[in-house]
Amino acid sequence: MGDSVQVSSPVVQKQAWVFAGLPWWQAVVLLLPVGWLYGSTIAGLAGQWVHDKDVGHIPFVPLFSLFVVWQNRQRLKAVNSTPSWMGNLIILFAMALFVVGDRGAEVFTSRVSLIVLLAGFVVLFRGWPYFGAVRFPWAFLFLMIPIPKIILQNITFPLQMVASKVATALLQLAQIPVYREGNVIYLAVMPLEVAEACSGIRSLLSLITLALIYGYLMDNRKWVRVVLGISAMPIAVAANGFRIFGTGLIGQYFGRDKAEGFLHSFQGWLVFVVSLLMLFALHALINRIWKEKPQSDVKRERVATTAQAESEPWQMRASPASVGIALLLVSVTAVGLQVRTHTEVLPPREVLSSLPLNLDGWVGKDSPIDEQTLDVLGRGEFLSRSYVSPGDTPTDADIFIAYYPSQRVSETPHSPDHCLFGSGFVPSHRELVQLPGSDGRLFSANRYVVSKGGERYLVLYWFQAHGRAISSQYWSKYYLVADSIRMNRSDGSLIRLMTEMRPGESPDAAQARLWSFGSQVVPLLDRYIPR
Repeated sequence: MGDSVQVSSPVVQKQAWVFAGLPWWQAVVLLLPVGWLYGSTIAGLAGQWVHDKDVGHIPFVPLFSLFVVWQNRQRLKAVNSTPSWMGNLIILFAMALFVVGDRGAEVFTSRVSLIVLLAGFVVLFRGWPYFGAVRFPWAFLFLMIPIPKIILQNITFPLQMVASKVATALLQLAQIPVYREGNVIYLAVMPLEVAEACSGIRSLLSLITLALIYGYLMDNRKWVRVVLGISAMPIAVAANGFRIFGTGLIGQYFGRDKAEGFLHSFQGWLVFVVSLLMLFALHALINRIWKEKPQSDVKRERVATTAQAESEPWQMRASPASVGIALLLVSVTAVGLQVRTHTEVLPPREVLSSLPLNLDGWVGKDSPIDEQTLDVLGRGEFLSRSYVSPGDTPTDADIFIAYYPSQRVSETPHSPDHCLFGSGFVPSHRELVQLPGSDGRLFSANRYVVSKGGERYLVLYWFQAHGRAISSQYWSKYYLVADSIRMNRSDGSLIRLMTEMRPGESPDAAQARLWSFGSQVVPLLDRYIPR
C-alpha cells in the first residue's frame, strides 16, 4: 500500500504543475470585449447555419478542430512556451479586418477576422512554435465561414455545367432521348430546371469538410489527406451528375410527379451519400496501390513525446503589458464601432414598379417572377418588364432591374453570367461596349450574344450604384465596400436589357435598336437607384 501511495503522489503533483500559472484572469478579461465585439458576427453565422441547408457542416468544424487539439494534447504540452509580443500585431490586423468588414458591408471579412484574432492570441500567449503545432486545426476553422456568393458562383457554376453534361451523357447511354441547353436538360416528359440541377454542388464546402475529416481520421499520410480533400470537387460533380441522371430515369419511366417528388425530398442527402461512397472507394483504391507503412515509428514518437510532456511544465504566460495592449486594441475597436451608428443611410427613392409603362411610344407589360426565382434573388426589389415599340416592324425590349437597399447581409446582385446560361441560354460572343449615360458620358457595359431554341438574343447589362455604372462585378464589390465605409450606404443594383435578334442582324445593329429603348430608360434610373 505504501508503494501505491508513492506512485500516485507524483502524478497528482505533475497534473497540478501542468496547469500551474495558467492566467485565467487574462483570458476572462480578454473574452469580455471579444464577446461584445464578435457577438453579432457569431450570431449571424449561427443563423446562417440554421436557415441555409448548404452550410450544415459549420458546427462540426470547430468541434473537429477541438478534437484534433485534444488528440494531440500530450505533444502540445511538450512545445516550449515562448510568448511573443508579435501576437499583438496579428490582433491589430484582425481588428482592421473586422472594421473593414463591419463598415464595408462584407460579412466574410468580419468572420475571417475572428480566426485571425485567435491566431494572435495563440502567438501572444504561447508563441510561434506552439502556433506551428496547432496550424492545421486553426486553418481548418476557415471552413466554417461560407464562401462569398461572388466567388462561390464562379466556382460552382462551371461545375454545375459539367454535372449537367455528365447527366446528359449517362441518359443518352441509357437510350433516353434528351436535349441539353446550358444547365437545363430536356426530357420527353419533363425539363430538369437549373435551380434543381445546381443545388447539390452549392454544398461544395460541406463536401470538402467531410473529405478532410474523413482523411484525417482514416489515414496518417499527409499526401493522402490532401488528395482526399482535393477529390471533393470532382466527387461533387460526379455525385450531382448521378443524381440528375437518377431523376431523369424516374421521370422517364415513372412520370414527372414521381421525379419531382424524389428530387425535392432526397436531393441533399443523396448527394452526400453518393459522395461518401465515392470517397470510400477512392481511399480503398489508394490503399490497394500504395499500402500504408507500419505505425511502429509513429507510436514510438508519441511515447517519447508523452514522456517529455510529463516531465516539462505547460505554462501559458504573457507579460501584463502585452495583455494590456491586446485588451486595448479589442476594446477600442468595439467602442469605436459602437460610437458610429450602424443604421444605414437609405436615400429616398421611387419603387421600381412606378417606372412608366409608356416611354415615348414604347408600351410595357410586367412579367411575373416566380417564387423559386425570388428565393434565389434574395431580399431586394425587382422589376421584370417587356416593352414593344410602335411601327410597322415593332421592336421588343426586355428590362430586368434588381435593386438591393442593403447588401450588409450577403444579398447582392446575381451576375447574368450565371442566371442566363444556367437557364438554357448558350453564349456565342461577349465583349465590353461603351454606352452613353444620362449625363452624356460613356460607361462600360457587358454585351452578350446568346442563343436558345434556335433564336439569338442580344444582352446588355451593368451594375449601378451611387451614380456609378460599371461592368465588372468585382469592381462593383470594391466600390460597395468603399462606399459603405465612406457613405454608410450599401445599396446597389443590376440593370439588364435584352432583345431578340432578327435573322442576319449584326450585334451592332441589334445594340443600336435596343439602345433606342435604353436611352429612354437610363435618364430615369436616378429616381429609382439613388446617386
